[in-house]
Amino acid sequence: MANSRRNADPAEGSRDTIEHELQNRDQDNKAPTPTSQAEENRSGAADEKEERVRRRAYEIWEREGGIHGDHERHWEQATSEIEEEEQLGS
Repeated sequence: MANSRRNADPAEGSRDTIEHELQNRDQDNKAPTPTSQAEENRSGAADEKEERVRRRAYEIWEREGGIHGDHERHWEQATSEIEEEEQLGS
């Protein structure tokens, strides 16, 4: 029952898990350096969205009790929620 074990500092564990996931995604999705202002603006928007997803994933993790092992589900849920909010807002 390893998934039900709580970390001594659950916030630290979540940040580490999410940061690890982000590093893996960064390595898998290496993009060329933006060259135009429009590309730089899109890059900044992507960074902002990623930060929003990161915070939402953390909130979901906390809300569910801070148990490790579901970081991918938390990330996907957060991404879906943020994208849905963006669609409703436009």
